[in-house]
Amino acid sequence: MNQEYFSVALSPEESLAIPLPNMGKVVQIETIDICAVPGIADFWYGVVNFKGSLLWVLDSDRYFNLNNKKEPLLKKLTAVIIKQSYSENSRKIALVTPQLSGIISLKSEQLKPLPDNFELALKDCCSAYINLETKRTFILNPINLLQKLHQQSSLASA
Repeated sequence: MNQEYFSVALSPEESLAIPLPNMGKVVQIETIDICAVPGIADFWYGVVNFKGSLLWVLDSDRYFNLNNKKEPLLKKLTAVIIKQSYSENSRKIALVTPQLSGIISLKSEQLKPLPDNFELALKDCCSAYINLETKRTFILNPINLLQKLHQQSSLASA
């Protein structure tokens, strides 16, 4: 059975596949509009006003410990909104990405389980991976990502 994902680059060698039902909009965020929040985990850029609500902006490079070559912060960041709805509750974050790849369709039998030696943040937030062309693509589990971010952010502010 095929499932569709929206793929974004994490690094030149790795990408992240977001299940389409959990994919919100692609947004451009002006760095001047990001409000830094003191005392939070360093993988957050901060928050922005998004349609009248606060939207947390995640630095994917720091969160997933990718150690990409750091370049000066751009004036505009490209981010995808990842959303998860519960009964009457919904959570959203903006995940900053260096590049959008687009929609991909994958068969579940193509997916491989994550080995134990993967970076912990990837193992905690992704359910599988697949090698596509020259990139390793991780399949995001949005529920796990949002729960881990909530836990880690709560610990950082305690």
